[in-house]
Amino acid sequence: MGTALVGFVMAAIVAAIIFSLVKNKKRGKSSCGGDCAHCGAACHAASSLHNSSLKETILEIDGMMCPMCESHINDAIRNNFNVKSVRSSHKTGVCRIQSQETLDQEKLKAVIKETGYELKEIH
Repeated sequence: MGTALVGFVMAAIVAAIIFSLVKNKKRGKSSCGGDCAHCGAACHAASSLHNSSLKETILEIDGMMCPMCESHINDAIRNNFNVKSVRSSHKTGVCRIQSQETLDQEKLKAVIKETGYELKEIH
């Protein structure tokens, strides 16, 4: 009887967690709590994105399958370039980078290759 009761309580807890994650996902919130995985930290630099002197670099990347993949790309870009914002989408396969200076395309290719993803195009 006790085992069944513990099993029922555990199932209820897991169901509540899954319900909460689905509800937050529908609202556009990330499960990390900081919501940076969702937006690529773009919300922190939203005011500077309207600065017309910023350069936008768009990367088409093959192989991103989930928000963690987006995070790997975003971290690699942030760690290797001086950027204002970087946002990747596994759904579209696109990474958008805002920076003050034009980014070195050869270095971009090398950085993305190191992550294990395939850089298809740079715009």
